[in-house]
Amino acid sequence: MTKAAATVAMGVLLAASGVRSNAWAQASPYKDQGEIDVATAAQNEKDLQKKLDKLKEWEQKYPDSQLKSARALMQAGALHDLAMGAYGKTSPAELLDSAQKAGQQLADNMENYFAAANKPAQMDDKAWAGAKGSYDLQTHSVLGWIAFTKKQNPQAEAEFKKVLALDPQAAQVSYWLGTVIIRQGDVKRYSEALYDIARSVTVTGAEALPAANKTAAEAYLNRAYSGYHGDTEGLDQLKAATAAGPLPAADFHVKSVTEIEEEKYKDQAAYCEAHKDVCLWRQIRTSLSGDAAYFDQVKETQIPPDAIGMFKAKIVSINDKEIVVGVDNSGGDATLKFEKAVNAKVVNVGDAIEFKGEVAAFNKDPYNLTLTIDDPKESVKGLPDNAFTGPAAAKKAAPKKTGPKAAPKKK
Repeated sequence: MTKAAATVAMGVLLAASGVRSNAWAQASPYKDQGEIDVATAAQNEKDLQKKLDKLKEWEQKYPDSQLKSARALMQAGALHDLAMGAYGKTSPAELLDSAQKAGQQLADNMENYFAAANKPAQMDDKAWAGAKGSYDLQTHSVLGWIAFTKKQNPQAEAEFKKVLALDPQAAQVSYWLGTVIIRQGDVKRYSEALYDIARSVTVTGAEALPAANKTAAEAYLNRAYSGYHGDTEGLDQLKAATAAGPLPAADFHVKSVTEIEEEKYKDQAAYCEAHKDVCLWRQIRTSLSGDAAYFDQVKETQIPPDAIGMFKAKIVSINDKEIVVGVDNSGGDATLKFEKAVNAKVVNVGDAIEFKGEVAAFNKDPYNLTLTIDDPKESVKGLPDNAFTGPAAAKKAAPKKTGPKAAPKKK
């Protein structure tokens, strides 16, 4: 990591603080012995947080110090090093929190720290601009990493885009950016996410993904693309398109499997006749999103009704006794809850399944409907026989209510 600005600042301060005795010379940049003491304490402190506290004390006691430019660069250097201490780490929480706070303070005051008035006399303009650029890049990188680790997805997205504006070849950042967009669960943005992930595997040179990471990213891209688009047709063209730049054009779009299916039919009625499960799912989603009271009507109801059969979906994620699937959203819009833990060694993300279940809960934004599955052998198709750990769950009594043939339309 480049630390040119901090090194210069330290050097200037060391040179200026050469007078150690109480009888400081008239040419000294210090106002008095008190400033020598507080400046020396800040200069010698090894603990970064304590160093910042001592620099703040110096600033409060001597706001007009002749060394305020060097002091500002020492503050920037300490904030930078405190923030960078969390890069690549996922714990402890205290480290991430303090690093995020330091990094944000540095980012918010970058222009002040690197104002022309703070440039050391021995540093030319090009080196000064390079030091600022290095600090900018590293600060937004670590802020993106911390937000990514803490699952603060919108913040991580914003920081990663700033990084790519400064360093378009940062393949790892492109991968992380695509991941945080997918995490946000908005299927309308999947084209953007797929572009970012494809970009991560096409970058070459010094900042390309390491071989092992690239292999894993390629596998993830194939699953995500085929899960959203229906197959891998067009994936090579997507990869080629990423040569245009680190971010997609505003009108960039990859058609989803739902869009492709809908284009086969002349009108919505014909589509719904061929995809009764999807249209029922959409009607329920629309009703729940528009009228929370409708949940009381469908709670503990088995859906879909026998006349429709089962919902078709693809597995998005697996967590203990839950499987998140995508019925009408490749990012996941249904959570299936089981009595036994799911065997993640044999149940794979991307697998196609069919299911019916009893409505238990729903989340409005992002939309997700939770269904309990009492008997997976009878209520889920597509899972292997050993999909669950432990003995098979005993079959329970039929649900209290039968599902609606269609959710009521809003008036």
